[in-house]
Amino acid sequence: MRQLLLILLFCLVCTTPALGQGQSSYSGLGLQNRHHGPDVSEDYLDQARDYRDEGRFELARQSYALALSTCQNATSLEIIKRELDAVELMLRSLR
Repeated sequence: MRQLLLILLFCLVCTTPALGQGQSSYSGLGLQNRHHGPDVSEDYLDQARDYRDEGRFELARQSYALALSTCQNATSLEIIKRELDAVELMLRSLR
């Protein structure tokens, strides 16, 4: 089973023309890049902060993780990491 998954992953990586050529994998697959622009991480970050302020730390952690995965600049990345660490610390202290 594990070998099959590795083979499928290898095939996926090898057959995607955009990977390794400096292009987005979405554009290589013929999909438009409209939902993966620089503003997406800011939306997730705003949502995470709202959840954090409401005391909904699990939802905040999920939104921070989404913001982290879509972030495209180093400055915002450090801010998101710092705030995500704080929320995770809060979750651990509540358990």
